[in-house]
Amino acid sequence: MKKKWGRLVVGGLLVAAPSAFLVFLLGSVGKPVEDPALAFAHLRSAPRVGAAYESWKEARRTQGGERRLALRLGWSKAYSSAFTRATGDAAIDLDAGTIRVEVHDLENPEAHEVWLVENAPGPGRSARPEPGDRTLRAGALAPRKGKGVLEAELGAALGGFRVDEVVVTRAGEEPTRSGLLFGSPSLFQRMQAWDRAGREPSGGAYGEGAGSYDLDRLVAKGADLFFRETFGGNGRTCGTCHPAGNNFTIDPKFIAGLPPNDPLFVAEFEPALSRNFEKPELMRRVGLILENVDGFDDLEHRFVMRGVPHTLAMRTSIAAPPPAPDAPTAPPSEQTGWSGDGAPGGGTLREFANGAIRQHFTKTLKREPGVDFRFATEEELDALEAFQLSLGRDADPEDVTAVRFRSRLVARGRDIFVADDAEGATGTAGKCDVCHANAGATVEFVAGGLNFNFDTGVENLPDHPADLAEPGSRPRDGGFGKDPNPAGGFGDGTFNTPPLIEAADTGPFFHNDAIQTLEEAVAFYNSAAFNESPAGKNLADPETGIAIRLDPTQVVAVASFLRVMNSLENIRQATEFAEGAKAAAHPRAARALLRLATEEAGDAGDVLDCAGLHPTAVRALRKAGELLRKASVTCWGWGRAARIRTALQALERAQADMVEGPSPFARSGPSKAD
Repeated sequence: MKKKWGRLVVGGLLVAAPSAFLVFLLGSVGKPVEDPALAFAHLRSAPRVGAAYESWKEARRTQGGERRLALRLGWSKAYSSAFTRATGDAAIDLDAGTIRVEVHDLENPEAHEVWLVENAPGPGRSARPEPGDRTLRAGALAPRKGKGVLEAELGAALGGFRVDEVVVTRAGEEPTRSGLLFGSPSLFQRMQAWDRAGREPSGGAYGEGAGSYDLDRLVAKGADLFFRETFGGNGRTCGTCHPAGNNFTIDPKFIAGLPPNDPLFVAEFEPALSRNFEKPELMRRVGLILENVDGFDDLEHRFVMRGVPHTLAMRTSIAAPPPAPDAPTAPPSEQTGWSGDGAPGGGTLREFANGAIRQHFTKTLKREPGVDFRFATEEELDALEAFQLSLGRDADPEDVTAVRFRSRLVARGRDIFVADDAEGATGTAGKCDVCHANAGATVEFVAGGLNFNFDTGVENLPDHPADLAEPGSRPRDGGFGKDPNPAGGFGDGTFNTPPLIEAADTGPFFHNDAIQTLEEAVAFYNSAAFNESPAGKNLADPETGIAIRLDPTQVVAVASFLRVMNSLENIRQATEFAEGAKAAAHPRAARALLRLATEEAGDAGDVLDCAGLHPTAVRALRKAGELLRKASVTCWGWGRAARIRTALQALERAQADMVEGPSPFARSGPSKAD
């Protein structure tokens, strides 16, 4: 889904979701938005969110954690009244009515208190703690071995209390007026609480009856919010930087096709945002967005420039590792953003949205809630997380070594990718699988599908495109954490591991868009910047001191493997969208699904064609794309169905040209029939 869609002017639109209900989207005529029908086509993935929740719940049950609420606490770019590097953990036992909070790096912990907040629903309310919310003071922190610790029995006071936020404040301050550290339950934690309490979530707009939540409706609401809601700000939406038509990311080519009044360029036509909000030259030429990840107290100097990560397959890539005993800062609850700590507060994907609103949606640099923007409500945060969890794959391949590639070049690239030592069967160690198990975003050396941060030396590359485009405008990015880095910036120099399945059609690459092509990204691991980095030294051969050394032909082989994997995933999505269109009850839903299928078929061919791979498959994919496009404008249902059937056959031929036997991306979760 890349390169071809811009923004559309949409009025009222009726969309048929793949389940049995209709969703009405009532937009303002003349308002430039992403076509919302494209978002609703993703509802076929909503049942997989439910399956992911059931798996999560079962894991919690086997670990005995059904009645325990564990949250990380941290500085919130959305809510905190002052910047702090302190972090903490809160554990609440809902059966025993007890709470334990531990905070690190907080000066004078005895001068701080812990509060629980239950947000009050209603017009004008938000998920931020506000006057009128229900609050419960848990007690004061006490110094203990260099930490601030609270252990308290809340007893009956905790009964019937819905914990929407845990807040650490200065002594004597109300959490609804100010706070330093925040932590909020994830969507799945909240869903489990609804199950347990048998009551409606806040707002009562999720489903019919107490304790219900209709994931179709929740994902549908999240899609609408993601692409159409400006939150009272400068005109941007989540889809401004994560458009469905460009694989939920942006790049210079896509940016060049936008109209000059697109909200992405608000810093160019809104005087209040003309300085210290974006770097327009770096945005247009390199695709970089300004982020104040280390606080808003020095906008002129305290910022980083980062590319926009796609939001596909997040279910496979956000599980955080456990905190290391000697680490100065614990990882967030979930790994989001390039440094892994992109979400404010406790770091959940659910909390991410309000941090992004304050960062990117504001009308002025004062960033005053209720004036420059509004924060999302509890229900809106739930919906946004549900929608994002519905996108893309729900699983990594189980074992890429079992895939029978028809191309010897691709098979060779796979063997290099998974080889961990030079004495292995392949004779060349790519060692890629160590950090990208089965080409995903999780490590192979720890069980559980955990996503880690690494310092690979990308910040040390010379001649960064941004530095050449606008010298001196890109400060060093310190990565994860907020402590000063001796090399510059704030953080420990580590960055999040992204999935590689989607890499071929979501460039540029790395957190700073330093590399433009997939082959160059693979070749980076031959560079001095990588081999001299902490990650490179950890992988280095003890005799040579070199971590990875691939000849140019081997670089091409590894990139070819990743291109074919990307193409196979595109075919999976194109097939799913096309089958959904064939069964869709409403023509507009069918057209939306067919547009998505057309773009996926196009991407599947493009990532192969630009590297000269599988020309027979490329021809079949071009044929499938043309048939799907024609089907999308066919009025008669029987004619549309016939073209879809022929397109599906072409997709099957393309897949068969690349792999013998099943695709590594066979559906692994339920998909609702229309």
